Amino acid sequence: MASHPHSGPDLRPGHGQSVKDLLLGSQQLLVASLYNLAPLLDCVLAAGLLSLDNYHEVKAEKTPKNRARKLLEIVQGQMDENGALCFLECLRECKQHYPRLRTWLAAETEIQRGPTERKLQAQFSCLCSRLGFSVLPVSLALFSNSVLTQFDLERIQAAPTPTEQSHVLLTICLTKGEMACKSFYTALYSEDPQLSEDINIKESYAVSSLLKDLSLNSKEVSSIGVAVEETRDTAAGHLPYSEVLQQVRAQLGVAVGDEARLNVCKLGVAVGLPRHIVKECLLEGVSLEDSAQLEALVALFMEKTQDAERLLSRVAELEFGSVQLSERGCLSLKLLQEADALLRRGSHSHNHTWDYQLDQGHLDGADCDDCTLWTIFRYLVWDCLVEAVEEPKLKASGGLATMLQQLHGCALVDLALLQELEQCWSEGGAENLLQSIRVLAQILRDLHSLHTGINLSSPVEGLYSCWSRLHRVTSFQGVSARAIRKVLNSVVPASTQQDSTPRARHYREVCVYVARLLDTMQAERSIRDFANSSIAQITQHIRLVLSGPAFNSQTFDAGIWNRLMCLTEFNPAQLGLGLLMQLHQETLSDLKHYLQPGECHSSHFVLESVRMFGSPRLISVNSTRGPVTIDDGVEVDLYFKISKPASFMVRLHCRGYEKSKGHFEVHKPSCVHISQLREEGTRAINCLGSEVLAQENDEMWIRESGSGWWEELQCIARRYSVQLQEQGCCFMIITSESECLVKFIYRRGRLWATAQRGCEVI
Repeated sequence: MASHPHSGPDLRPGHGQSVKDLLLGSQQLLVASLYNLAPLLDCVLAAGLLSLDNYHEVKAEKTPKNRARKLLEIVQGQMDENGALCFLECLRECKQHYPRLRTWLAAETEIQRGPTERKLQAQFSCLCSRLGFSVLPVSLALFSNSVLTQFDLERIQAAPTPTEQSHVLLTICLTKGEMACKSFYTALYSEDPQLSEDINIKESYAVSSLLKDLSLNSKEVSSIGVAVEETRDTAAGHLPYSEVLQQVRAQLGVAVGDEARLNVCKLGVAVGLPRHIVKECLLEGVSLEDSAQLEALVALFMEKTQDAERLLSRVAELEFGSVQLSERGCLSLKLLQEADALLRRGSHSHNHTWDYQLDQGHLDGADCDDCTLWTIFRYLVWDCLVEAVEEPKLKASGGLATMLQQLHGCALVDLALLQELEQCWSEGGAENLLQSIRVLAQILRDLHSLHTGINLSSPVEGLYSCWSRLHRVTSFQGVSARAIRKVLNSVVPASTQQDSTPRARHYREVCVYVARLLDTMQAERSIRDFANSSIAQITQHIRLVLSGPAFNSQTFDAGIWNRLMCLTEFNPAQLGLGLLMQLHQETLSDLKHYLQPGECHSSHFVLESVRMFGSPRLISVNSTRGPVTIDDGVEVDLYFKISKPASFMVRLHCRGYEKSKGHFEVHKPSCVHISQLREEGTRAINCLGSEVLAQENDEMWIRESGSGWWEELQCIARRYSVQLQEQGCCFMIITSESECLVKFIYRRGRLWATAQRGCEVI
């Protein structure tokens, strides 16, 4: 019988079809299904199955289908049967990204239920009604045995009645599987042996009575199995907020699994919850993957509001990209998940007592797992410095405490998270280290947004603080695209086989690309081919070049500088961390992107805050164009999305570099906020002739006007006892729609704003 075209690949011994034949026979399905190759390429690259040249060949194809064809062509032409099998395993690992292939990849789709799990399914209703006040002692026993997490326990305790608490507990046990169900019955017997024996007697009596009275044949017995499965489905369908959770997952495209690609804390703020409440919820034993974090957030929102429609509407209006993580962020969290797995595997064998305040030398004789953990933490904290600190030049050999100290006072890093991370590492022990992973994960999520535009805080009395990814303004002008292409197309393979493993070869290739790109920026333009150079020689060359004057922080981005130093410091082949190879590949991509000419090197508009007047909400702000240098100035277009037409005030400034004046910041024309106004003071200020941007209750915002106005304003303030506060450069925007577009311009030492669509600007 011919096999179904979408049936799972059968690779068992004795079946004659090779993996290559299987892939070739399914070429049409694979080409149509592999529409987003990035996850698969990353996995294949990390497994050492693909060279960088192959990687770039695939990426160079113009359409998704052609990229898929090129990849499959490489598998057929350059891999042996074992390599093709490894490729198929990579495809299995990435199956969540390719829903059309799940059936094809699935060797076995049936989920086997354990006997204790089936027993709990059958007794679900009975236990819900009879557990009563035993539910909390049983829950605490399961928590003590690490069957339940802190978050699970709080969900149970939050239910209003013992029956509902029992419902939550049993559902959690069923979700966790056979071992959790066994632990439940053990805890139940310890707490209430009478109830435990009673329900077991009832179950035995019910089954024997059914068999006796109905004389069931084998077919009818199997129908009882179906009924039990339906009981399980019904129980699962009554999970607290499960329907809402399912809809939110569908809206966000989140599948159950170990993926971590979202900043769920930021999502919580976007749907209206205070950040500190969401953050605390997610740090209480919730694992790193999106599905677990999203479940915790939905439960929190519903507990606070009981308003599913409100949650779903907020998620629907959300710009999904604003809560997604960058590829580097996703890879960093994967690396952190490796640390988590390492800790959990070894948490009972040793105590992880290394001192994070010391440098790496103190680990020379330490346990191998501790060394790997320390390496992961050190790499990720250094990465945080790159994202958060203007000039993070420090040696990686320094202790973690030295690195963390650099993050103090940084606006992009939550100080409370930083302090908790330091405390966890200071106290040591497996539990503290596991908690430190959750804390560090949130710091990474906050720093690695896919959305490179403007982020918004929770509003405080209508004021939204704004921030964006750290942008370093330098005098760098970029390298021509022709020079970059020439370098990338002329890398000579190593003439020796000294780098024996695929990972070592990949690492060497990346280092060679970086070294040659950096050489193009030097005045003498002496570009080496590195064909006979070892990895150590190439990384030494990179460090030497980076120490030159062309790469100081005034002329070259200090973040890129540090990323390149990280590249030379962390050799994934030696450390046995494949994800580092993918992160180094991202570093190479970042370097190529940074080297391209553009106005972004020497100018940047910084939106500081948006103040909404009245009840409308600010939903998002994005840059749609710019910065663009034109007409003796620099322009940027900002798009504002609000819940309904409104008036709001934006505060911003411009940072830049000009050869004649060096680095500069522009905050003009300046604005002043006046408060505690009374009628006499208002009249006096109006007589100044300054432009009034906004007035609300006893507050007023005015813009500077001519020489001497500030001195006159101070005199009025003293005379009428009003408060003055400088606000920097502000513009008032009055919209006629729920969306508007405004052009901001820097020209000749001051800022301007003009309405483009849907608004007027003062």
